[in-house]
Amino acid sequence: MVNKLEVAWTLIVVALLAGVAAYSTVLLYHLDSLPSNPSEYVEVIGHQWYWEFCYPANDTCFNSSYDPTTNSVSGGALWATPGAVVQINVTGADVIHSFNIPQLGVRIDAIPGRTNHFAFTVPSAAPGTQYLIQCTEFCGTFHGTMRSFLVLT
Repeated sequence: MVNKLEVAWTLIVVALLAGVAAYSTVLLYHLDSLPSNPSEYVEVIGHQWYWEFCYPANDTCFNSSYDPTTNSVSGGALWATPGAVVQINVTGADVIHSFNIPQLGVRIDAIPGRTNHFAFTVPSAAPGTQYLIQCTEFCGTFHGTMRSFLVLT
């Protein structure tokens, strides 16, 4: 004979697991969704061993070259306005790279032949504030110098 207490506990566990699964599905859907009207779009292309930032709004691209002796970047950077919502479209030109802004918790892979999308809100900080951008996927000999900066304008 079936014990009513065992059936009740089994149904409680099933209901709890179904609730967690439903909540997780909704949360993951919203976590990966892109904003309907971001303030800015930026195309980021990972090359061996530099980042290329393209701004479709004004049809310009900049290659960012990092100098480890002075901890500075020449040729361009990722520029954004404080408080803006920026959508980044990331791809790789040659090998797999990983676009990472550690201070902001931003990380996404740059894979050749595939474009990954994400959006983030730029922190409200003083213009001129810089956040390190680095490649966190070993991509070859000069991987350690594949850096740039997010510069607030």
